Amino acid sequence: MKKFVGWITLTSCFLTGCMSIGPKYTPPLMEVPHEWGSDQKNEMNTDSVSCFVWWEALRDPLLISLIERAAQQNLDVSIAISRIQEARRAGVGMQAGLYPHIDATVNYGHVHYPNKILRTILGKKNLSGSHRDINFFEAGFDAEWEIDLFGKTAHEISASCAEVGAAIEGLRDTMVSLSAEIAKNYIDLRGQQALLSLTEKNIEAQKDAIKLTQGLVTSGFSSIIDQWHTEEQLRLLSAEKPLIELAIKRAIHRLSILLGCFPGELSWELTTYQAMPQLPCYKPLGIPSELLRNRPDIRQAERELAAATERVGSAMADLFPRLSLRGFIGDLTTHLSQAGFTWFAGPQLLAPIFNSRLIQQDIDLNKIKTERAFYIYQKTVLYALEETENAIASFHQELERHQQLALAKKHSQEAYEQTFQLYERGLKDYLEVLVAQRSLIALEDAFLKSQIQLHTHFIALYKALGGGWEVTACCLDDS
Repeated sequence: MKKFVGWITLTSCFLTGCMSIGPKYTPPLMEVPHEWGSDQKNEMNTDSVSCFVWWEALRDPLLISLIERAAQQNLDVSIAISRIQEARRAGVGMQAGLYPHIDATVNYGHVHYPNKILRTILGKKNLSGSHRDINFFEAGFDAEWEIDLFGKTAHEISASCAEVGAAIEGLRDTMVSLSAEIAKNYIDLRGQQALLSLTEKNIEAQKDAIKLTQGLVTSGFSSIIDQWHTEEQLRLLSAEKPLIELAIKRAIHRLSILLGCFPGELSWELTTYQAMPQLPCYKPLGIPSELLRNRPDIRQAERELAAATERVGSAMADLFPRLSLRGFIGDLTTHLSQAGFTWFAGPQLLAPIFNSRLIQQDIDLNKIKTERAFYIYQKTVLYALEETENAIASFHQELERHQQLALAKKHSQEAYEQTFQLYERGLKDYLEVLVAQRSLIALEDAFLKSQIQLHTHFIALYKALGGGWEVTACCLDDS
């Protein structure tokens, strides 16, 4: 037993000098522009976006509540969390390879030896009988410990840790997309409700115009054609209403699903009309290099590259010998009444000879996977830059368009009011009123839809920047 302990001690001392085989992973360096190519004007600044929870800046309590509830109830989030748990359990299994494996064993066996074999084994010529039967019993503990001489297990553990990190970033990416999807559908809901309110207001105004026209036709100040035109405009406005109501129902259904509910479950709290939230004046933007830290999809691609690199080292370690220690402690006897203590220990060295070509193929395959993971990382960064540049440009272009529509709507409102006043006094025919009214309705509709688009581009911008969940990310259980 002392020899066994001494041998283990000597082996442990030897292992302290062992070196791991394979490439050592370093995070990739990728140059990105120092500033955005899109014109930022004065609407945004380059302060860091990592601590900017953009949906709270909209100051809509219901929207904030929906996003927070979705973080707890959404099924995509639950799936992403299960991937993290799966990766962590796999990592625990990899770490177990660093330690000895001990199994309790109880065996019984019966062996039949012919005399000629016994004579050879025992060296005796005269044996009674023509054969010998032996029963044997074994009870104890088998132990096996494979020494990680060249870092195969260490590489696998590092790869497993990187996969856990990738799964966590996958969860964050899911939550970034989820918050943006909820906000987009919420804005669409409020926008469609505003369009419905505007349409209903125009319908009522058109009904009043029909009454006025009918009075003018009766008194001879207008023709029946003017009355037909007013009724035509009323029908066109009424035809828009069902489409808007359908869009409202679909937005409610979508929001319900995103929160893990049945399609109409949130109708009671979303049906009531509320105005769209106001965009914040303070809009941090950050710089392009911050995308590498803020966007979880980029961090996920980097972790997947790390895992692929570590697996190259694991495959390369198979080219070198594998050393394992085996031992047994217990009892081995042919009679239960003669039980006694028995132990056995010994090393085993396995070296690849005829399968080295197969191992080299595995190494080459993992190198190709690593190269592909690097290309995926580069592609993810480039696509993130493109998405952000497009989001910045879209926001600013829509902002400029929105401002011009606001001025046009104001002028159209004034023109319609003056034209209608002249029509009431008989100085204008209804055709001119109709033209002014249609122009106003079209501008009001365009202005409201531009407001919806402006909010949508704001959401798309902060989804592209990856901000928000760094501060409010859910706590992940490490157990």
